[in-house]
Amino acid sequence: MEANGLGILNPDVSRSCPVLRTWVSPDTIGPVVPYGLGMRTLHPAYRISDLANSLAFYGAIGFEQVGRVDLGDGVTLTMLKFPADEVVTLELVHRPADGPVVIGSGFSHLAVQVDDLSGMIEAVTKAGLSAGQVERPGGLDGPQTSWLHDPDGYRIELVQWPPGHAYGITAADFG
Repeated sequence: MEANGLGILNPDVSRSCPVLRTWVSPDTIGPVVPYGLGMRTLHPAYRISDLANSLAFYGAIGFEQVGRVDLGDGVTLTMLKFPADEVVTLELVHRPADGPVVIGSGFSHLAVQVDDLSGMIEAVTKAGLSAGQVERPGGLDGPQTSWLHDPDGYRIELVQWPPGHAYGITAADFG
């Protein structure tokens, strides 16, 4: 099988469903697939153990429910977002028959931008949640962060960017 000019291997026609295979060299930086320019990340989906506890936790940090899909047998998909978001930013997957959630070592955290970290910590503390101490991973001029754990153990990083900073990490943050 030979690569075309875009570094994408031609489909394997012996398969009933052709699959494009991508070769990426170790020094490749940026999108490999040319149609990737029209793509964006939508939302993560967390499998949760207790829907009511999770909805109370995520409601306490400001998420609101957009909708819920009942798939039968107690399985639900609950879509959440912050009031300022236009689209769903977190999906809670409740599958009781799968047993307790085990986080494992492959997932690190969900980062949530806040405008006022100290006000947010005060609000979540009043809601009965426990936020970690404020950290400054980028020094005094960098972002302020604090950490929470949801009822299943997922880590949530609350981030307050310095004034004038973009709403997320950009190439400018790396020099």
